[in-house]
Amino acid sequence: MDESLLTYSILIVDDQASNIDQLRRYLEDENYAISGATSGDKAIALLNKINIDILILDTKMTDVDGYDVCRAIKDEPSTRHIPIIIVTDTIETEDLRRCFASGAADIITRPTHQDIVKTRIKNQLYQIKQLKMETKLRESNKMAELGSMVAEISHEVASPLGNLRLSIDYFNEKNKGLKKSFESSTLTKSELNSHIDKVDKALQMCTANINLASNIMLSFKQVTVDQCSNNLLTFNLLRYTKDILLTLRPKLKRCSHDISLKVDERIELTSYPGVLSQVLINLINNTLLHAFEFIEQGNIEIIAEFDLDKTVITYRDNGIGMDTNSAANAFKKYYTTKAGQGGSGLGLSICRELVEDLLEGTISLESTLGVGTTFTISLDKDIANKKNSD
Repeated sequence: MDESLLTYSILIVDDQASNIDQLRRYLEDENYAISGATSGDKAIALLNKINIDILILDTKMTDVDGYDVCRAIKDEPSTRHIPIIIVTDTIETEDLRRCFASGAADIITRPTHQDIVKTRIKNQLYQIKQLKMETKLRESNKMAELGSMVAEISHEVASPLGNLRLSIDYFNEKNKGLKKSFESSTLTKSELNSHIDKVDKALQMCTANINLASNIMLSFKQVTVDQCSNNLLTFNLLRYTKDILLTLRPKLKRCSHDISLKVDERIELTSYPGVLSQVLINLINNTLLHAFEFIEQGNIEIIAEFDLDKTVITYRDNGIGMDTNSAANAFKKYYTTKAGQGGSGLGLSICRELVEDLLEGTISLESTLGVGTTFTISLDKDIANKKNSD
């Protein structure tokens, strides 16, 4: 959609209607949908009814302190994304501290000036547009990865299904011959025993192929559904990591790299498995693209030891490693050493955002050029319990 056709919504909160009218006049030549509220309670009620892109908030109102309103909005998951511009009489050190401690994005002083108000709003809109673009790009990358996985899984499942088809054709052919020999009374004991042995081996092969196709599809379904729904669930880390690797089986089969799992089977997490799968898939893709570029047979280790409170996942490869500059910038958005060669510079940046913002954990890396790279992910075992305690 053309950005010029978009209408952004602004809510002005001030207990003085004249101040709201003044700010409205400042912005009347812009393509904004402007609403007003004369109290903090009215503002919060309005946020639950309409979508607001930016909120301009007076700090001194008769019913409630503006900073308290700001904190209330930021504490609510459905409204915390809205940037808030604080309007205050002075900008002393204490004003600045209270402003940013409450979660506000910017601060302006009264008496307000039209050019300053318009500039500050446009700056916040720029940030909103950047965030939307990055979110869209991140979702696009995720869907592209899912699309690639669908194609690869379809090809992978086609092989065991093809083997099943061959086995069924074999059964049909041999049973016709067996039936013909039986009806003509020419069937010998040795022929029957040979047929039974062959049927037994074929059934074993059928069972193996059915199990393989079934496991691949179940794992793929579990991982992709979790990624699309992002539900808070309790899951076993070892089993879920195996599911992730099984969905990547077609990609991993094309190379000679080994992945070893050293995850304690007792580890249970209450978290977002779909988010965690996206993190691990991004790390593996990053290793294949960068770390193993000139390595025919590399090794990846995924390690997690049992702990009562925290879960620490160690992801380690023995690839080419990173120099000091690359390691320092690895998590920065759009930083890549593969520009134009399949690297978007978003893989590790997305990993950090997912771990810190959604999984509420931490991720760090250590790397030595020519030796390899180690990522350390620290997670709470129960995000739901943490949210309730907070």
